[in-house]
Amino acid sequence: MRIGIIGAGAIGGAVIDRLLTVGVAKNNLIAWLAVPPLEMKKVLRAIRDALKHRPLIVSFAAAMPLTLIQTLLPAGTPAVRVNPNSPSLVGSGFNPVVYGKNATGSARALAESFVAALGTGYEVPDSKMNLYTALTAVGPTYFLPVFDALIAAGVAGGLSRADAVQAAVQTALGTAAMVSHRSEPPEQLKLYTGLRPLKDAEVRDLVSKAIAEAASRMNGLEPQIASQPDN
Repeated sequence: MRIGIIGAGAIGGAVIDRLLTVGVAKNNLIAWLAVPPLEMKKVLRAIRDALKHRPLIVSFAAAMPLTLIQTLLPAGTPAVRVNPNSPSLVGSGFNPVVYGKNATGSARALAESFVAALGTGYEVPDSKMNLYTALTAVGPTYFLPVFDALIAAGVAGGLSRADAVQAAVQTALGTAAMVSHRSEPPEQLKLYTGLRPLKDAEVRDLVSKAIAEAASRMNGLEPQIASQPDN
């Protein structure tokens, strides 16, 4: 067997299914780990002897630093840590990734190929992964209700659902492009400020607190994981 899959919750399972569907794993030796972070040490100890061929280890576990994962693997085993978000399921995600010290050459190329299959890969420091994960996971949670409201308003006004979806999606894509290509901060790009504007401070406070809370939860898990016995 050339592919190993351990765990896989809702996101992990769907991401792995996409990678298998697009053929990234074909003829490659990969072990995907999508288990809860507090179970990772136990799982890595259990499979250590099976990793003698040094497959590429891909961890989807939040809150477990790659530096810690590498201490539990056979010497020389290539490993990466990646945290896809929900748009990764359709190949349009933002995927922060940490490449381990042994993920070089063909192992690095393989890792980059599957990250590309999920969308945009963005290399980040291991120490910043929890914050990136919180930001990219929380983002869709707040974007989707806005989409729902725009689509509902379009349908209520007489558009077909398909037309309302297309209008909302293109509006979001165009807005994202504008933010990406203009130097002004987003709050200075608004044109129709008189049309029942959202209260910027309240929105910023809500989203900031949600991201901070998510990052804090993951940061709080790290010492719990580190304190678990290694054997």
